[in-house]
Amino acid sequence: MANTSKAVVTGASGLLGRALMRELSAAEGFETTGLSFSRAGNGLVQLDLCDDVAVSALLRELRPAYIVHSAAIRQPDICDHQPERTHQLNVAASARLAQLAAEIGAWLIYISTDYVFDGTAPPYNVDSVPNPINTYGHSKVGGEEAVSNGNTDAAVLRVPILYGQIESLEESAVTIVAQAWKSNKPLGMDHWATRYPTYVNDVAVVCRQLLERKGEDPNLRGIFHWSGDEAMTKYEMSRVIADILGKPQSQLEQRLQPPDNEALRPRDCHLDCSRLEALGIGQRTPFREALTQCLSPYQ
Repeated sequence: MANTSKAVVTGASGLLGRALMRELSAAEGFETTGLSFSRAGNGLVQLDLCDDVAVSALLRELRPAYIVHSAAIRQPDICDHQPERTHQLNVAASARLAQLAAEIGAWLIYISTDYVFDGTAPPYNVDSVPNPINTYGHSKVGGEEAVSNGNTDAAVLRVPILYGQIESLEESAVTIVAQAWKSNKPLGMDHWATRYPTYVNDVAVVCRQLLERKGEDPNLRGIFHWSGDEAMTKYEMSRVIADILGKPQSQLEQRLQPPDNEALRPRDCHLDCSRLEALGIGQRTPFREALTQCLSPYQ
């Protein structure tokens, strides 16, 4: 990219948002502005995405060429308990952002989830019909539809469970497991659902590559999938974490049934990533290698 293009990242203070900011700020060809609401700082612009007037004013002022929309409420249990708040950010704000992007000529990537599927018939390709089973999944399907209806040129990038450089162990559903060893009690870990933990740095590379490809191919649009390729249950992830941190694996116990006191989780939402792979787009860092880096402050 010879010329510099303005890019905007929503949710820039979050786990994925920070990785996107690092990747785009380090790459040639992008002048990147990060937006955040509750954790604005470090050069980020504070913006409530549910404030229509403020969002419109800022985007019309910035006139970005690209928007990567990673802001969302993504904890399934919180979404189940706060459906209205979830809808406002995951669906309504995304719809307005997509319409504004179309008006100012910005290409939008909407970050979605593997939880748009019910997990009964993997692998899922980009044409598979969504069938979510929890509020979070329903909200992201709603967001996908709102974005596609309001902006036919937009892209949707579905990703699964994410981990990366954390500010606290609770920030990722992968690394939160490391907190469990604070007690000496047996640790029941899910060994029922198969997950595909995905490194946020890899997702950020995919987003950068998509933006660069869009600059070369104006017809690039639609749904894309990216995912790690190591199938693991939470129990299996926990064994790796225990090994990295030198914690006793003897505390770990397999939980072979889905939890009955949480939002429903799909059993296996493996994403078929062949559309991006065919474009030569993608990066996968081995789980143990990436997680060792992420947990290094806790060793």
